[in-house]
Amino acid sequence: MANTLDKVAEETVRSLETRLRRIEFVLSGTSEDPISDLFALRNAGRENSVHARLAALEHDLAKLCKKSTAVKEMIDLHRNYPEIFKTHPHATSSSPSSTLTPSEKLSTVLTAAPSIHTTSSQLTSIRDTPIPDPNVSADLIALIPRINRAEVVQQTQAREIAELRRRSAALLERRYLLGIEGVNECFSEWDERTLEIDKLLSRKLRMAEE
Repeated sequence: MANTLDKVAEETVRSLETRLRRIEFVLSGTSEDPISDLFALRNAGRENSVHARLAALEHDLAKLCKKSTAVKEMIDLHRNYPEIFKTHPHATSSSPSSTLTPSEKLSTVLTAAPSIHTTSSQLTSIRDTPIPDPNVSADLIALIPRINRAEVVQQTQAREIAELRRRSAALLERRYLLGIEGVNECFSEWDERTLEIDKLLSRKLRMAEE
């Protein structure tokens, strides 16, 4: 029993050492070798060796915290909120993996089958789409300056057309005011004068008859 506990302790310490070296390598790109004092304890009792190695690990972890802010913040987070680091036990083999019946599972698979085939067809279509000839792309890129010049010309022509439309509208308005409205006013004036003359003639005819 004691040998089993010692073996478990040995494996646990070795695993902690490996993990610490990996973290140190990821953060700094280098990993220091275990301190030489540990090798001097090889012939000592295993219990003392485990304690010494744990102390060395704590010492190395403290140095790593000084060098890395991320590690220090992670340690503080574990110290203040240990519940978020707890792992949830996995479901045992005896517990049911699902409450669905085989027919319900089959129905779910068959329902999703069309979308799987559609996605597969789309991916196959994308894979089979040929890559455009790079020469064609180069020719299109070479045409960009001409396209930009043509766009400038088009914008200039659009401004000129807008100015012509404005001037045409002004001319139509002037023609309407001077032509149609002027003629209407002239006819109206003639009608009034004709009516006055007609009244004057009618009055003179009555006076001559009397």
